[in-house]
Amino acid sequence: MSHFSKNKVFIIHCEHADPDQHWYGWLEQQLKNLNVAAERIFLADASHPDAEIWQTCLEAQLKGLDEQSIIIAHGLSCVAMARFLAKRLKQHSIKAGIFIAGFNEAISKHPEFDSFLGHSKFESHVLRAHLQTRLVFFSSNDPVVPVPLTFKFSHLLGAQLVEVAQAGHFRQEDGYTEFPQLLQTLQSLLKVELS
Repeated sequence: MSHFSKNKVFIIHCEHADPDQHWYGWLEQQLKNLNVAAERIFLADASHPDAEIWQTCLEAQLKGLDEQSIIIAHGLSCVAMARFLAKRLKQHSIKAGIFIAGFNEAISKHPEFDSFLGHSKFESHVLRAHLQTRLVFFSSNDPVVPVPLTFKFSHLLGAQLVEVAQAGHFRQEDGYTEFPQLLQTLQSLLKVELS
């Protein structure tokens, strides 16, 4: 007899994507099958990401974060999410922040992210203090984000690194319409609630 989990999972898509792409819809459905509330967050104009507009999108959609909330961000939204949480979590904590292919430094192959990154400073100590669990997923062959940048991002957050072999940038074109490793991670985070 599984009762409804008090947790809520928020799924935030990457650059050049929308909430219907990649593994986002699959993950939301899997969580709902486990009686876990899940919601995909929409970031405007993700092909030309604007740091301030993305903050506005997050503010509008991420109401009522609490000790039961789990945030999953992917790619460039990791930077936006880290900034948003650093502002938001001064007083209280959330259950987990899971960052997929996160980074927060310029990528020479992607100068279009530079101004976004320039507007996205955040206080990492706030995140270390107020995210009860911090995980960063990386893939050894990410064509977008160089692995060392994800390591640095993880180090900044005091996060645990999780390697997924040959996952590219965790997109549909990398074979990621489903993301079983992430689901397993969430199940073990939630199992306290679900048992």
